[in-house]
Amino acid sequence: MKKKAIVLMLAGLMVFTGCSAGTSGGTSVTGTAESAAETENGTEEGQTGEADSKATEADGTSADTGTAAEPAGSDTGALTGDEWLQSEVERMQEGGALDPAFTIVTKTTKEVPIYFNSQDDKGSVTLAFFDEDGVVPYISLSDVPAIVEKAYQIQYADKNYKLSYSAEGNTATLTRESGFWMKADADRDTITFLDLDAFLKASTMASLFDVVHEGGLKSEAKTQLFQHRGNSYERYGDAVVLPLKDYGIELIKDGEDFYMPLATVNDFLMAHNYIPMVYNGQSVILYVGKLNETEMGKVYYEAPKGKISPSMSRFSYNELCLMLDYHYGLKDTHDISKFDSFFLGTGLKERLMDPDPMVADNAVEELLSLHFDDGHSGNPVPSFYSGADAELNESFGSAALYSGMDAMRFQEARDKYYPDGVPGYEEVGDTAFITFDHFTSIPEDADYYNNPPTEADPTDTVGLMLYSYAQIKREGSPVKKVVLDLSCNGGGDSTAAGFVLGTFLGTGTYSVRDRITGAMSNDYFKVDVNLDHEYDQTDSLRDYKLYCLISSSSFSCGNLVPNVFKSTHLVTLLGQTSGGGSCMVLPAATAYGMTFQISGPFQMSFAKNGSFYDVDTGAEADIYIDDPENFYKREALVKYIDSQL
Repeated sequence: MKKKAIVLMLAGLMVFTGCSAGTSGGTSVTGTAESAAETENGTEEGQTGEADSKATEADGTSADTGTAAEPAGSDTGALTGDEWLQSEVERMQEGGALDPAFTIVTKTTKEVPIYFNSQDDKGSVTLAFFDEDGVVPYISLSDVPAIVEKAYQIQYADKNYKLSYSAEGNTATLTRESGFWMKADADRDTITFLDLDAFLKASTMASLFDVVHEGGLKSEAKTQLFQHRGNSYERYGDAVVLPLKDYGIELIKDGEDFYMPLATVNDFLMAHNYIPMVYNGQSVILYVGKLNETEMGKVYYEAPKGKISPSMSRFSYNELCLMLDYHYGLKDTHDISKFDSFFLGTGLKERLMDPDPMVADNAVEELLSLHFDDGHSGNPVPSFYSGADAELNESFGSAALYSGMDAMRFQEARDKYYPDGVPGYEEVGDTAFITFDHFTSIPEDADYYNNPPTEADPTDTVGLMLYSYAQIKREGSPVKKVVLDLSCNGGGDSTAAGFVLGTFLGTGTYSVRDRITGAMSNDYFKVDVNLDHEYDQTDSLRDYKLYCLISSSSFSCGNLVPNVFKSTHLVTLLGQTSGGGSCMVLPAATAYGMTFQISGPFQMSFAKNGSFYDVDTGAEADIYIDDPENFYKREALVKYIDSQL
């Protein structure tokens, strides 16, 4: 059969294929948590053998995996391209379960350094390998609690998050101090979370999805800037069962030890906390930020370059399908049922499994830039196999292309009127303009109470708001109207966005829902913008006529803030519909080590009449402004605003 014909067949199959046994990857299990737990611990009819046999039956030598779906570009040469595609069609018709990544052989172990976001903070961890190539790292679940607890201390200043390990029969359990648990069943190759959100929530968070999360700020002086109102709405989600067997991924019990792939631990425990974990064949590395721009990047790229082994190629592909099926927040709106089907239909699967790391890396880059094309997904960093100096191909989807053109139009228009840069704070007659292009995190050394900001610094969002508030409220101030200019704002830190919301609205608010579990949260907070250690009606700009200037370049948090403004009717939106971007960024990595980010499962929303509304389509302006130059002719803009009163 010709490749073109089979691809057309695959495209038709994409709409109805799913996991075997009727499970649907990417959605949480319906019903009660109790029923999920019973299913997890029960006995499935027809289950043969115990998980121990996965290791003990191996003869200690490398074995042929016997997979039916071998990419034409692999090093086995067992199937031609057409034969491989035909086998993929047949597999999908039979239920779509992925073939096992490798045949389990006798375990080997390796003790390696583990770095906790610093070359000066390291320990050691023993990894196990069960694949014929000896390259796919597994970790004992008994070693996971110490790593996760350390990550929470680094990322959230959370010393109270604790995990305990226990095992019974062929099931191992991680239980946190709050009682929420994760169970790994080595017989069924499933991972069950009683409540995924509650299991991962830092103990320093005031609510289920504490986006402001002042509890994680490093100093008491910073945490005093916020006060949660204590009346947030929370709806906990469904239990989640990850059917690893459907993805060809195995949990392994070896003697008394339970092993889970290191990549699976990263995807479902570490990445959610924005401190992902990668392995370069020599070290395990936890990092914060973009890997090649951190000090850990040097350690990461010390590993030698080379080809990706067959077992790692297959495992990495399977794990990528699992991770994206559950974590890509725009899966439904992109009309993706299963990522395996999607990769086949787009021709990406063979390249994602290619032993040449540059081919695989560039396939991921194409997925992010051309196929996802969502504004949040991107920032690809080459794997250590490709090397630090590897240059990825650049591809652009239509959304990125047109948003880039729009951004240039608005930037050029602003530069025409502000060639030396737009000031963070400016007064034009009786109107104050507050402008910044990125919501920045509170600086580590900031101490606003003892050293209040004395200038309008657009690179310090909270400091700029404090300074602007003081200027607007100063004795003899002429200000009657306040315009927040987000027309070139591409988003950034959610805590800073929360402070802006609190400053303008008096009571800040945001809504989040988890696309994995269905959980929802609507939170309320106040800010101490006048720095008097009180949270009262003086801590806002609600007494002024308030406006927000937006454009198609107002993205992510630059889109969330005007959407919340619009839902309150307290702030008038000027300009053009904002650029969208509702899903919070989630760091991600392939198992072989290419790192990137995606639109994650936490979807920023606004609540109205008890319902949650997605903000991805943007906020429509109340007063439309057509020409970008009219955004920055501020004297004329003030007159135009006055004419609309």
